[in-house]
Amino acid sequence: MKKTLDSLKTLFVSSRAKGSSNTALTEGKLPRGGNDGDFLPLFKGRDQMGRKVRSETFPGRITKLIFLSDSCASCIEVLKRLDHSPRNKHCLVIKGDPEPYSNADLEDISYDFPIFRSTKVVAMFGIQRVPTIVTVSAEGRIERVDELTDPGQLEDCLEPSSPVWPRRNQGLPVGSMFPDALSRAGHAQEGAGEGAVVLFLSVDCLSCLDIFSKIHLLVEKWTDMRIVLYIQGEEVKVKMLMEENRISLPFFLYDPGLRGTFRTLVFPYLYVLSAEGRILSRGSLKDAEELDIWLAMAVEQGGREHD
Repeated sequence: MKKTLDSLKTLFVSSRAKGSSNTALTEGKLPRGGNDGDFLPLFKGRDQMGRKVRSETFPGRITKLIFLSDSCASCIEVLKRLDHSPRNKHCLVIKGDPEPYSNADLEDISYDFPIFRSTKVVAMFGIQRVPTIVTVSAEGRIERVDELTDPGQLEDCLEPSSPVWPRRNQGLPVGSMFPDALSRAGHAQEGAGEGAVVLFLSVDCLSCLDIFSKIHLLVEKWTDMRIVLYIQGEEVKVKMLMEENRISLPFFLYDPGLRGTFRTLVFPYLYVLSAEGRILSRGSLKDAEELDIWLAMAVEQGGREHD
């Protein structure tokens, strides 16, 4: 046991590329980081059982990096679910260093899948919220970064393919009618009968916060497009974000009871509606810049409808 515990304290982290003839990761000066399209940062160390962990060997073997924290209730639930998932063989859990006098690292030993601890590595990826899942391609690139707002989404996130949410069982079908009344929320749906963009956001999502900070500029730019918001989070925090970011759009609180109605679990997510309230297109978003592109397409679609 002592040997295992000692190995946990001998983590070595390097952010420099090192030469190797066995992997494309080390060929040339490659962009490395924690964003979509970046190559994995280079690091190495040992997991909770003393087994070697080298990021250069991940491509084709490790497809999901799962960032968790010892002080996060959702993270603890993710660990439990991951322990019973048949897909955990291709996952690496990454946590920060344990707090002084904490025995959290000892609890890691009860899990069979690898758990790697390094606050430096968490910082390399720029992780600010947990649980977060980073999908790694066969070439060692980061395909996608997803914050897990609900531990129940874990199994979907562990699918072998890159988690492009619109291709999954996420959202209402294109061509169907958008719900025109939400009895559970106690509100009539605004905008659905006029042609609209309906945007689903969460107060705990980094991509959503980027949109919150810039959406007032997009409203000024696309004055002819009606935008309606559904926001997941505590009402006080939602109203604070709306006020701080000068957002005067109509919005509804997106509580768990509405998930069955909209089948939307991952944020940000968007619907483009026709004048009759029919879904013309839908999809997930990465940031405000991508929302701007969607709004341009929505305006174009609306123009074609009236030709």
